[in-house]
Amino acid sequence: MSLLVDYVRQFTRLQRNARLYLISNALSGVSLGILLLLYNLYLDALGYRADFIGAVQFAATVGAGLAIFPAGLCVDRLGGKTVLIVASLLIGLLGAGQILFRQALPLLVTAFLAGIVSAALLVVNAPYLTQNSLPAERSHLFSLNLVVTLVTSVAGRLLGGALPVWLRQLTWLMGPLPFPLSSLLAPQPAARAYQLALIGAGLLAVPSLIPLFLLDPDPQPRLKPADGRSGGARRILTEGVGGLARRVMADWRRWLDWKVWRPWLGSALVLLTLEQGLIGFGAGLFIPYFNLFFVRHLGASSWQFGLIDGGATTLTAGATLLAPWLAARLGKVRAVVLTQALSLPLMLVLGFSPSLLLAALLYPLRQGAMDMTMGVLQAFSMEVVPGQWRGLANSSYQAAYWIAYSLSTPIGGIIIVQQGYSAVFVLAAISYALAILVLWRGFERDPQEATKGGAGINQTDPGAAEAEARLR
Repeated sequence: MSLLVDYVRQFTRLQRNARLYLISNALSGVSLGILLLLYNLYLDALGYRADFIGAVQFAATVGAGLAIFPAGLCVDRLGGKTVLIVASLLIGLLGAGQILFRQALPLLVTAFLAGIVSAALLVVNAPYLTQNSLPAERSHLFSLNLVVTLVTSVAGRLLGGALPVWLRQLTWLMGPLPFPLSSLLAPQPAARAYQLALIGAGLLAVPSLIPLFLLDPDPQPRLKPADGRSGGARRILTEGVGGLARRVMADWRRWLDWKVWRPWLGSALVLLTLEQGLIGFGAGLFIPYFNLFFVRHLGASSWQFGLIDGGATTLTAGATLLAPWLAARLGKVRAVVLTQALSLPLMLVLGFSPSLLLAALLYPLRQGAMDMTMGVLQAFSMEVVPGQWRGLANSSYQAAYWIAYSLSTPIGGIIIVQQGYSAVFVLAAISYALAILVLWRGFERDPQEATKGGAGINQTDPGAAEAEARLR
């Protein structure tokens, strides 16, 4: 109880933008839970097979992967508030298309475009929270943000499971409808029930836009001409075409010089990008197939898996509240390494378990141990890079994770067909272990000092110093 009181106090002390951002996430989390639970079931009720459902997910992942870096540039140039509002409005429009369109091509196109827009929401999260918080409160803020999303998504899953059942009982809504509605809604009763529930989820997300419009504007960066020069046109006039060409060639030679790149190979940005890529590759091997593992392999019903999955999310949310306490005593990196390492034996036993009861007990424990320090790792990954590079850094992390995830997902499906489920759990555990090793070896010197010092990335840049000074 005291832990919850402490988080309530932390919330009241947060900066205004951070509080509004959390409120927006809480309002949209219920809709997110409904969508995650029902959308694949809706496509199945429309008559699409698992291969097409996988293609829709792949299209969204590819769209997000392609847009990660441009989204990071948009965050750095336009600011978090603008990106949050525009991306939320666009994702609402595209989400409506995914629900109302029933043909294969429009579904794939809207999924791809929704993935592109969702990249902006993925990228803006960590830099915006970092910008609107002080170093001492970031662990609590990032963990609270995750808990809010997890808890509200559990509520959405429970509501999403009940809505189609209730809607199917409304015979007047399942019968013939007048022309405008009949052309938009699915003719099959089961598909229409899912579709109406998804439309309801979209309407529930509308109030989440209000806190975004109430956010304070982002501070405008003060741009300074590099080396006393004021732009490309002026350099052409003063140096001439030949001088500009020589300068470009010199820049290329400098960037191709191994001595320039060698310090970056051990930098925090590269190490954390590699760590996220390994985590993404391991997750893609088995996470998309957990429902099949429980329902087809272990014989659970979809209702039982819904309860198991909801219980795992609830446990993860509770464990996430403890993460800042653990990070304060062990250091951010040691806390992440310890909890993720504890998840590995749980995952291996889960993969080889022949018992539904044992798997139902291990699944929440594995997920809780692996994900409870995610907020701590997000805060650490933002603190070890200069302020003006945080959008690029978060884009790198997200791109590495999702590209690796999308590549390993079809590999996992092939392995399951050829070798069974146990093999993908073993390979995923190896990939996770390598990620933990990269994190530990890269920052084992002193996790707290690495957070302060930049872990190999130059902190003498005046723009970075100015950004950090604004936070302090």
